[in-house]
Amino acid sequence: MERIKSVNLGNWFVLERWMKPSLFQENNVEGRDETCFSLQVPNLKEVMDHHYKTWITKEDIIWLKNNGINLVRIPLPWWFLGESPYIRSAEYIDDALKMIASCDMDFMLDLHTAPGCQNGFDNGGIEGQLEWHKDSKNIEKTIDILETIAIRYKDYKNFHSIQLLNEPHFNTDIKLIQKFYLDAYKRLRKVLKDKYIVMHDGFRMNEWEDFFTSNDFVNVVLDSHLYQCFGGHFREFDEEKHRKHALGRIEDLKRIEKFVPLIIGEWSLGVNRNDFVTVENINDVEKVYAKAQLEAWKYCSGHTFWSYKIEDPNSGWNLRTLVERGIIDLKEF
Repeated sequence: MERIKSVNLGNWFVLERWMKPSLFQENNVEGRDETCFSLQVPNLKEVMDHHYKTWITKEDIIWLKNNGINLVRIPLPWWFLGESPYIRSAEYIDDALKMIASCDMDFMLDLHTAPGCQNGFDNGGIEGQLEWHKDSKNIEKTIDILETIAIRYKDYKNFHSIQLLNEPHFNTDIKLIQKFYLDAYKRLRKVLKDKYIVMHDGFRMNEWEDFFTSNDFVNVVLDSHLYQCFGGHFREFDEEKHRKHALGRIEDLKRIEKFVPLIIGEWSLGVNRNDFVTVENINDVEKVYAKAQLEAWKYCSGHTFWSYKIEDPNSGWNLRTLVERGIIDLKEF
């Protein structure tokens, strides 16, 4: 597999309030996820039509291509074919993938939400609900949806890979997740002969060796999301601790790469503002933190920054403005 130098196109087909707060505010939506949005916006199709057409444009893909990015990861919702209260987004996704392919950019299709919600987060489509793993019908429906996605897009130029599920919860039984992955892999491999199939680690990156060495997989990838802002211990991190923690991951990455290609499917420069990270020194912290992470990612098969853009131009999650501000040098990707 060619090394992945990639960016997420977050908030395009799965809304997250923190990424585009004005969309929620202008429509008087209370809540942070797309379920809340869909239930509360009366002219939903009109609003989403405008969002789909304007959030990511061909100019954005050309900019990424010209700056050396070779793949975009695209979060998709399980309801993309239309299911109340959500609107159907399938045709917008069709157009988006054709546009991306016209720029000769590869794409990964990432199933970002699942029936019942797999993680209880806003990015799972409905915050505070964690029911996916409790009902086998949810899991079977998820595999059906993945198969539908695979069949619909298998002949699209530049279709690189499909991710079976984004961020199943860290408390979900890993054996259940692995059985789901194995069942989904068997179904999808019949449709996708040579595409890569990506499996998230469920926030347990060190517990997968037996799974990958004991199954006869072809073209599979393990995905881990590594942030240094979630959890109380990160609140006490200064610039040096952020640097050391990022570099401290190298040995794990090297070890995992021996049995499966590993990508860091989400990372950012998001940090907790505290006594050590202030408005005055945030640029310096972000530069050091970026360099350390990019140095670490050299020891795995690639990485995918979250995200290409968010509404806040000064955020450590906004790749476009981080590049324009001189914080990240894409030549180092």
